[in-house]
Amino acid sequence: MKVIKSKTKRRRSERINREKGITIRKVKVTNVFKRNYRSKAAVVLNEGGARSSKSYSVCQLFIYKLQNEENKNFLITRKTLHSLLFTSYKLFIDLLKEYNLYDKFDHNKTYREFRYNGNYVLATSVDIPTKLQSTNFNYIWMEEAEEFTYDDYVTLKTRLSGAKKTDERNQIFLTYNPKREFSYINKKVKLENNVEIIKSTYKDNATLDKEYTDSLENLKEQSADYYSVFTLGEYVRNIGTIFDNFLNIGSFEYVLKGNPDDTVYGLDFGYNNPTALVMVGIRDMKYYLTELLYQTRLTNADLIERMKILIPDRKKRIYCDSADPDRIQEIKMAGFNALPADKNVSAGIDFVKRCKIFTKNENVNLNKELEEYSYKKDRNGNLLDEPVKFNDHLMSAVRYAIFSNQGKKVIPKAIWI
Repeated sequence: MKVIKSKTKRRRSERINREKGITIRKVKVTNVFKRNYRSKAAVVLNEGGARSSKSYSVCQLFIYKLQNEENKNFLITRKTLHSLLFTSYKLFIDLLKEYNLYDKFDHNKTYREFRYNGNYVLATSVDIPTKLQSTNFNYIWMEEAEEFTYDDYVTLKTRLSGAKKTDERNQIFLTYNPKREFSYINKKVKLENNVEIIKSTYKDNATLDKEYTDSLENLKEQSADYYSVFTLGEYVRNIGTIFDNFLNIGSFEYVLKGNPDDTVYGLDFGYNNPTALVMVGIRDMKYYLTELLYQTRLTNADLIERMKILIPDRKKRIYCDSADPDRIQEIKMAGFNALPADKNVSAGIDFVKRCKIFTKNENVNLNKELEEYSYKKDRNGNLLDEPVKFNDHLMSAVRYAIFSNQGKKVIPKAIWI
């Protein structure tokens, strides 16, 4: 991945490496990488649609800088630690391994620290402030930047004071899908001095398959708002969510202390799209959601192995996407109580809207889908009685579990006193 500008120097380097038996891996960088690499701004806003390669490109840039610079401090951050672990931090480690740059002895997994070429990388969230307060950084990457508050952003900028040479610059990179027109990024950060905006769409990502690109283009027929946000990477004033009855109470383990009245599961199958599994704890006719799984490229065998860990009591009801009866049967043969879900979308949504439902901060993908889940609109902007079919995997799993279970009588356990 290291770039050597001079052809003479490059050939000499290649000859020396061949003599030493070192294999050079040529890494193809994205156009978005190149635009970030050329940026001289202190604040670089990577604003784009779904799968536009913005996060991948900034991650590539950080790894490039690790190779080509020394004694620098890097920060990779998201709003919450749970979301960080399964997104930007995982991407960073995966790419290091893919580029043959990873050494486990340079990686402190407990504190999510990595050292390379005299550089220091920290991956942490703003809800763990102690590490942020003790280090000055040269480069900061805020992934899913609209999740942060303006105060978070200002706090992070104060840490952008790592030692550097006079001809170098410290930079903070923000990657995000623009959603809320009145977000702090759109209304405050863009008005600051020394800011560059790098816009991107799925067309900047050469690795996307046709099925996914078609799904993005088809949003034009379902929702102008969705098409603007996810396909074009543009702001809309208000997407208009379907469910306004979900309450985020941070954590609810204390509510379900001991045994809930009942526990059921919702499972939405996927492969190129994520497979989504949610646990629903029921107490006093209130529903408490826990996101268990949200992962692509899972075969049914992979899924069953994960379920053995995630669902210890195999007698619990699991309401599955009934469009895949063969997969349901295979899960049943593995010993799980897998049942076909009632897939009446309109009736299911109507029922779920009448329930008292609680989510929590750790449900990162569920909460994100919840915020974006909206009805289709006709050409005149009127709402239709049908949701947009995009990024709705956990929403479907929640509906399967709650709506399909409605006819099951819940009998609380006896309490002996």
